[in-house]
Amino acid sequence: MRRKIETHKPGKVTKIIPVPEVKEEQAEVEIEGAEPLHGKIRIVNFLRSPKKKKVRLSEGDDVDVVIGTDDVEPK
Repeated sequence: MRRKIETHKPGKVTKIIPVPEVKEEQAEVEIEGAEPLHGKIRIVNFLRSPKKKKVRLSEGDDVDVVIGTDDVEPK
């Protein structure tokens, strides 16, 4: 039987980076508790709320980073 495994890590938006070449922006997220060299990720700053409205992150926003897999078989 397969099962889904995931972990949640708190993070904070540290920077909003404009990318004029593609007319969008990126949000840099620092993941709490991660190694300094690997603790930042960048995502396109375009999200949708449950009501399908466009939402953008702002500098200083708290976020929940989810890392997971749904293809794991128990050993």
